[in-house]
This record gives sequence, C-alpha cells and structure tokens, in this order.
Amino acid sequence: MALQDHYLDQIYAAVLGKVIGVYMGRPFEGWSKKHIEAKFGEIDRYVHEEQDTHSKTGVPLIVADDDITGTFTFVRALEDSGLYENTPTEFFGDTWLNYLVEDKTILWWGGMGHSTEHTAYLRLKNGIKAPRSGSMELNSKIVAEQIGAQIFIDAIGMVTPGNPTLAVSIAEKAARVSHDGEAVFAAQVVAAMVSAAFTEKDMFALLDLGVSFIPADSLIAEVHRDVRCWRNEDADWRKTFERIDEKYGYHRYGGNCHVIPNHALMVMAWSYAPDNFHLSQNIINTAGWDTDCNAANVGAVMGLVVGLDGINQDYEFQLPTADRLLMPTAEGTEGVTDCAIIARKLEAIGRKIMKWPEPNVVKNGAWHSFELPGSLHGYMAETGNFNHRNTCEVSNVTGHSALGDRSMRVDFSLDKSRKAVLSTPLLRSGNNGGYSLMGSPKMFPGNTVRLSGTCGTRSAPATLRLFVTEEGSAERYYSSSLLLQAQTPFDTSFDIPQLPSGLVRDFGLEISAESSCYGEIFVDAVFIEGNFDVTFPDKFYQGSPWGGNVQFNGWVFDADIGRGKFSDDDERQTQFGKNEGRGELICGTTQWRDYCFEARIKVHLATKAGLVVRYQGKQRYIAITIEGNLLRLIQRFYGEEILDEINLDTLSMQWEQDKLYALKVVCRGKDIKVQLDGYDVLQGKDDLLISGGAGFMFENGMMGARDVRCYAIN
Repeated sequence: MALQDHYLDQIYAAVLGKVIGVYMGRPFEGWSKKHIEAKFGEIDRYVHEEQDTHSKTGVPLIVADDDITGTFTFVRALEDSGLYENTPTEFFGDTWLNYLVEDKTILWWGGMGHSTEHTAYLRLKNGIKAPRSGSMELNSKIVAEQIGAQIFIDAIGMVTPGNPTLAVSIAEKAARVSHDGEAVFAAQVVAAMVSAAFTEKDMFALLDLGVSFIPADSLIAEVHRDVRCWRNEDADWRKTFERIDEKYGYHRYGGNCHVIPNHALMVMAWSYAPDNFHLSQNIINTAGWDTDCNAANVGAVMGLVVGLDGINQDYEFQLPTADRLLMPTAEGTEGVTDCAIIARKLEAIGRKIMKWPEPNVVKNGAWHSFELPGSLHGYMAETGNFNHRNTCEVSNVTGHSALGDRSMRVDFSLDKSRKAVLSTPLLRSGNNGGYSLMGSPKMFPGNTVRLSGTCGTRSAPATLRLFVTEEGSAERYYSSSLLLQAQTPFDTSFDIPQLPSGLVRDFGLEISAESSCYGEIFVDAVFIEGNFDVTFPDKFYQGSPWGGNVQFNGWVFDADIGRGKFSDDDERQTQFGKNEGRGELICGTTQWRDYCFEARIKVHLATKAGLVVRYQGKQRYIAITIEGNLLRLIQRFYGEEILDEINLDTLSMQWEQDKLYALKVVCRGKDIKVQLDGYDVLQGKDDLLISGGAGFMFENGMMGARDVRCYAIN
C-alpha cells in the first residue's frame, strides 16, 4: 500500500529529473568536456543565458526536445493498444507512425543511415514492422547501436513501479522498434533502474540490479564493471573520465552518437553522486558528449532516489521552468503541457499495469490543481513589460486550499502604474530546437475558465482579472474585475469570447491597484468548463506560399503547402496540401467528444480530400473523404474500414474541382452523421475512438476551406 500511496509523487520526481536534465544539458549538446569547461567551467547551474558571452542573449531554457517528447509519447502505446503490459512489439512501431509528423516532430530527422530513429521511421513507413524496423540485419550494427533506445525508455520504468523484470520485458519491445544489440541492453538497464528506484534508494544496489538483467558478456555489462572499478580506484570523476575516453570514447565507436560512450558517463555520474541530484547533474553535464540525453537519464533515476525535496536541495532547478513542457506530436492535446499533467497521465497507465485502483479525481477534476509539491502548471510572472517586472513572485505552498492540500501562492507588490501579471502558455508556434512547434490549446471560445482561491492576511486593496491572449496577436481579452479582500475566499470566472483567430495562446491573471499595496493570493484550482464554440477565420495559415516556411499556428499540420485564394477564386479561403502521400490539418483535443464540425471545402487536384473528426493521431480518426464522385465515411484505426459510402451520381450531382461544397459532420456518442449541402448522405458507428480533434485530410495535392466552425453539442 505504501508504494501505491506515494506513487504519483515519485513519478513526478522522475519526470522532473528527466526534464531538468534535458534543459540543463541542451545548450551544449554534443560538446566535448574540454570545450564545456573552457566556456562555462563546471556545469553547476543552468547556463542557457551564457551561451553568447557578448550579447548575453543565449538560448531558450524551455525547449522542444526528442528526449522529452519521445519518452512521454511512445509509452502511450501501452494505453493505445488496450493491452498495456501485453502490448506487442509491432504495436510500438504503429505508435511511432501514429504520433510522428515526418521531418517536423519528436525525432532528429538526420536521414537514412545517419539518424537511427529516422532510419527506423522510414522502415516503418515503408511497411517493415517492428522489431525488424530496428534490426542490425537491416540497418547495420553501427546504426542500430546508437543512443536513441536508451533516451526514450525512462517512462517504461515509471509505469512499472517496483517491477524491474516487467520493465525490462516491455523496454525490449519498445527499444527494438529502432535499435538492436548493445543499445537494447542499455535501454533495459535504464528501465530496470527507474522501475526499481520506486522502492530501492541505494544507488549501488540499483546499478547491480540494472546490469543483472543483461548478458554478463555484453559490452554494456563490461562498461558497468570497468567504470565502477575505476570509481573505487580513482576517487575523482575526472580521472575516471579520462579512462572512459581512452577505452570507450567517441573515437572508438562510430556513427553519430553511439550508446557505449554515453552510457559509460551515466554510470560514472551515478557512481560518483549516488545520493546527490545536483552533483550528478554537475558531473554528467560537465563530462560532455550527448549531454541532454545523458543528463535526462541520470536525472530520472536520481529524481526517484532523492525525491522531490532532494531535487532542489542544493540548487533551485524547478522554479525557473515552472514545470513547462513543449511536446509537439501528431496529436495536439499535449503540445504545450507541464510535468504534473504528464505525471498524472503516466500514473493512470501505471495503475492499469500494476492492477491497482484508478487514480483519485483531484480537486473535482481541476485542469490545474497545484496539488503536487512544487507544481506550478507553467505559471510564471510576465517580465516582457518593464512595468510588470518584480511585481510578483509565484510559488507552491502547503495549505490555503478548500479542495485539497496545496495551492499556488502569488505575492504581489503594486502601485498605480505597476501591475502583477502571470500566465501559463496554451500554444507555442514556429520552430524550436529544430522541431516544429504544433498543438492545440486546451480552452476555446465558448468555454468558461473558473478560478477559485483565497486572499492572504496582508493588506490587499487590489483587483483581480483573468485574461486570455489571442494566438497571432498581442490582444488580451479580460474578465470583469474582482475586488480582493483579506482572508476572504473567492471564485471568479471568465467566458472566453469569440477571437479573430479562434485560438487562445495564453491564460493568465492580472492584479492591479489604484495606489501602492502589497499582498498575496492563494490559487486553489483552475477549471475549464462549458461548451466550446469556435469559428475559424477564412485565412488561418502564416507565411508566404513561396517562402517554404508555411505555419498553421494552433493546428497540428502535416502539410507542405499553405496559401490564400487563387486569383480566380470568388471567395476568401485557406488552401493547403501535401505534395506526396497523405497530410492532415487538425485542431482540438481528446477532450472533444460530442460536437459538430462544418466547413465549405473544395478539392484542387488532390486525389482524395475531406474532413476529419475524432482525431487521435495519424492512424486514429474518422474521415469523410471525396474521391472522384465517391463520398465515404471511413474509420481509420491502424488500417481503414469503410463505414458508409455514396456515389454522388445517385443525387444527380457531380463533384467539381475548385468548387466549394458544404460538409457537416455530427458526432454524438457512437453515432456519426454527415450532410452534404444540407442533404443527409452518410452515417455510421464509431465504437473505437469516441473523442478527438477535428480538421482536414488531403492526399497528393491541395484542398481549400472556409466557413470553418466546430461546436460542442449536448
């Protein structure tokens, strides 16, 4: 019972450890130890702002990264299959095809034979199933033994708490999608250590256990024996590093980023800092090579060993990030998210695997509960406006909660010209760290966002307003003002209005006053309620069609082309397409269940095009497609099944290229009904998906759309 009771807190510590490692090591990924020490000295802090010593502009701290996104996305295979611990290897490969947008999300798209993961993806895309997709036989020993299987594996240990045998079994299936040989052994060691660390806190016992699951004559096992022996002989990690470099360094192992040198550094960091999170990050990052990957694996295990309190014992790792995560995938619900939300999702999977009761509903199902120690759900003080700087501080504290045990504390100090502003992101767009940022916000016009909390005891003659910032502009939309009164609970809400872009970029709080004052409020919970009703503009792409950098901010997009109307089009519209194969353009989340999606669409050269509803990834959605004169209702679920179809000849109708037609899809429970220009034409049953976003699909060409609206129905 003790493990069940503290399971979520421990997952959260592991997630934080993983993410902190990435953020700490990313600015100098791939650098040598010599280069790192010459530039920064020891890495005992976040150094992102020190990257450029002349301008001090640096690089972002919070970045999209394959180590984070791959880890917390590929584990979804266990849930998506419905088989959890019995999920077959082949389905892990199907999961890659569901959540990857080629050349845009999750992976390093380095090319066939250069990036192991890209190589495996191309195998999968061309019909080669896992595990052969990652095999040495197909991809060669050198490609198959790069680092990727290790970096994506931590979440397998997180969902198999205290059961390393099961973790190792699942890890092998997940790893073999893209890797083979020593890379799989390394992944199994990491998964076993993460799993065991839920109950075993002695690092040397964890190292012994992890290596016990792989062949004693494997190279990974030899690495463990050598590094731990050298640790005892050297008593100085820098001396041990020199031995590692001589015997296992990059000059001895080919490819772009081999697993052997990097795994050796991880064993070194764990051995020299067996119970100190800060020191382990110092060592693994100063040592160099694949710093973000190595620091992330080290951090996941160390987070479990030292716990939430130990992570920030010697350095404040958590506050600078406020738990923010960017996770661009082909399914946009968690495109912008946070560590606490991901920890709860992993908890749900783990409890299924362990045959434990389902997780408790926290604070009546709040979107943001602040219930995990230190969790801030992405809320930070905004500092872009000079007058907002140093007006508030945000922290997570015990108490001051009517619904649970913890709350978010906001300390403010104001005068008439200075406001306290804090916000959390719902969307980020553009390109970040080499990955296209894509996803959908979790709140839309028509929703009501409600915030409950209480005022503190100090003077606070101030007012509180909620606001949203629209995607694509700096425009803010505010709720009415709430007068804050000392030691008084409050409950305030905001009905999100229709927005020109239809999309919310940020949600936040603004505290202001007519005269100088200070005080604090405690935010207990934030809820998203009500029914969404969003109308999209007739132009929702960004960029020039001639510039090669078209973006659809707020949409998940697998599109090569985006533009407005052609010169001979009568009406304004957005047009988009895919040069070869199938593309999608999707907005909305897996919280969308019963709704109506409607648009006027046209086909421009595409071999097939239409609407999509209940989208859960590239292999999981309902599509209404027009192909020639045949209109079909299709359930796509790792393959396609036609639910209904009609030849438009039976309506004495001919679908014309470049002409707009009105399509409307109603999703209610299992029932899907389709109208074309006001006529009921198709219907079917969706007994697999039930929820998901909406948008468009298109093959080998372009389509256009306008009058796009999606709204919830009862």
